[in-house]
Amino acid sequence: MKRFAALLLLLALASTAQASGVSLRWGGCEGTANRNFACDKSTGQELLVGSFDPPSGIAHLSGMEVVLRITTADGSAPSWWMMSSAGSCRRSSVTMAFDMSDQMDCDDPWSGQALGGIGAWEADGSGINVRMVGAVAPSFMGPVSSGRTYAGFKLLINHQKSTGAGSCGGCETAVCIRIEAIKLTDPGRLIDANSHMWENKTWVLTDGINAMGGASQVATWQGGNSNCAAGLAKPSTWSELKSRFKSK
Repeated sequence: MKRFAALLLLLALASTAQASGVSLRWGGCEGTANRNFACDKSTGQELLVGSFDPPSGIAHLSGMEVVLRITTADGSAPSWWMMSSAGSCRRSSVTMAFDMSDQMDCDDPWSGQALGGIGAWEADGSGINVRMVGAVAPSFMGPVSSGRTYAGFKLLINHQKSTGAGSCGGCETAVCIRIEAIKLTDPGRLIDANSHMWENKTWVLTDGINAMGGASQVATWQGGNSNCAAGLAKPSTWSELKSRFKSK
């Protein structure tokens, strides 16, 4: 918890600007938009990769905060997708990772040095809201360039309880997983060396990466389509987006 709190400190709010795009794909940065699974085994796992094309002007990328939304056509939250909450059917069936050494079609902005994790995985009656955070120590901060795709995070989703006794319902349900926003942080200057407080600059990315075509910020499961990606209205501010979470 202390490490997670420190990561959140690095992502303290400051000025915000509109920026470039984001993408979510199965198997890799330029992987497939949809993943079908027969739900016939409880071993193995799926790989979901989030990436971003940053705006110009980021000289020292220190961290990112990510909000995902998982929705179905009927607005349900299948128990198979309740993977992280206490008491959920598939608790601990998902992990967040920053080792991007296996990603050949995009760049790693932090050379494998980022730390972080999932801060919230909450159902709200019409879908599931997921909040994640990652950051690096000051010595590993570096510039990122607009017009290039960077690997942001990986979600490793295992097949636990997909079939057999004690299985969780909803594996076969069509689902859309959407990156609602990725917030990138650049510490403009050090305010207080003793407390390590920075005057941060932030950029909020909400649109898909144009070069990838279509709604690149949405990945589907079992053939989900745009209808199950409707969910909530697009938030107008980062604060509005964060207000969805019980554990802010």
